[in-house]
Amino acid sequence: MEFFIKIITLLFILFFSVFATEKVNVFILHSYSQEYEWTKKQHNSFVETLDKTDKKFAFWTEYLDTKRVGFTQEYKDNFLNYLHMKYVDATPDLIYVTDDDALNFIYENYNQIFLKRKDIPIFFSGINNLSMNTILDKKHYAGVYEVQEIEPNINLIKQFSPQTRDIYFLGDNSTTYQSIKNEIESKPSKFKNMNFHYVSDDHLSKVLKELPTKPRSFIVLTTIGGFKDDQNNTLLPSESIEKIKQNSHLILLSMEDAYMIKGVVGGYVTSGEKQGKEAADLVLKYLNDKSFKNLHSDMYNSNTYLFNAKELSNSRIILSNYIERKAIIIDKDKNFLERNLSFLLNIFTLMVLILIFIGIALYAVQRRKYLTQKQELYKIDSLRKKLYIKDQLLHNTFELSNIGYWRLDMLKDTLFVSQKLLNTLQIDANIYKDDSKLIAYFVHQDDRELFLKKLQEVKLSHEPLVFEHKMVTSRKSVLHVREILYTEDIKYNDSSVIIGIIQFEK
Repeated sequence: MEFFIKIITLLFILFFSVFATEKVNVFILHSYSQEYEWTKKQHNSFVETLDKTDKKFAFWTEYLDTKRVGFTQEYKDNFLNYLHMKYVDATPDLIYVTDDDALNFIYENYNQIFLKRKDIPIFFSGINNLSMNTILDKKHYAGVYEVQEIEPNINLIKQFSPQTRDIYFLGDNSTTYQSIKNEIESKPSKFKNMNFHYVSDDHLSKVLKELPTKPRSFIVLTTIGGFKDDQNNTLLPSESIEKIKQNSHLILLSMEDAYMIKGVVGGYVTSGEKQGKEAADLVLKYLNDKSFKNLHSDMYNSNTYLFNAKELSNSRIILSNYIERKAIIIDKDKNFLERNLSFLLNIFTLMVLILIFIGIALYAVQRRKYLTQKQELYKIDSLRKKLYIKDQLLHNTFELSNIGYWRLDMLKDTLFVSQKLLNTLQIDANIYKDDSKLIAYFVHQDDRELFLKKLQEVKLSHEPLVFEHKMVTSRKSVLHVREILYTEDIKYNDSSVIIGIIQFEK
């Protein structure tokens, strides 16, 4: 019996030790270098998404670096020999590749790299060649295609400058550029009355000579990571864009978020972060299901409108309300709340400390005078007075700044609303007095879920946050606001309050 118990114990220990050390080995092959921004965005997003789970991953990463090295057959053979020697005894659980060169390389050669397993699942992102979707075996491949959608960017240019008929597509003559060019040329009927000019070469100096000199000429950056200088040194995209922008007549739009640097207005771009995350999500689904049966490669969900606010202003471009609502706008000038958030929080902290010190002093005085229930009633009354004083201080502080505020006592579920906020929202205080759901009611229905989510975040984290949303007056007028949510703890009655500070856009 004792022997039997020892055997069961040993098996139990071995069972859990196996699961405790189980790890998923991921071989990663990138087409471009580790410093290339597009590659970095995909890689970091992919790895971070997997690392956030309870599974353990080990990553083996290699780079073809084909933006700087000619992808000749000789280079492919040498690189294959290098991988074969390095990974001869390795067997990854899955493979992740980014961009076309890496996918093509793995598609043709992975059985020669990892000899011990012939059916390794392969995931990918950033693939421009859509024909691969019909070539790849869907029982072993799944991923995200980089569909650089031309039509939204052409429509943007039409909106920015309705009289424009000439659009220039600029690229480094890589396979990615050729794929984009072929996509445009395959749909001539969609772009009637437009003149498309294709400017490409692997040497930037040749490209610069072909760019237009007419004022407000629109240039769409397709892929520019392969540009070289006259000494055949590969240029960083930022270096290429800096030289291109020396022609002051050009307005640059991008089709990749990796090119959103100084000098580029923006556009409808592919997102490296989204691509990497979606590829990682497919990996996690595969690991859970142990099958490709329910996996489907994605083609259109990883694109977004992305613009630089300062470049829009410099180019005298105004976004339509529809595009602006959907777009991510970077490099915005900070508004009053963002510029003064630290100062305002310091004011609030100081006022809280003053209130606490006043409360302590009042409490000490009252403790000596009252030992009965009247003493407790006096504490409650003094707390109300403090809150009233604070409300008056806040009212006087923000009355001249087009700012209103509210305070929710979470213990009593009561709400105080400043007169400024009541007036702006056209609320009758006699009707809505102390209604704890008043603020949420006057948040625009499109943003109500966002508001309640932010409110819950502040309750749980006790950290201040700033966000934008819309509100509706009692007469159904829509207001755009920026709001600070901030929590305070009142020690006298062990309650917490949430304060909302609302700045109305003029």
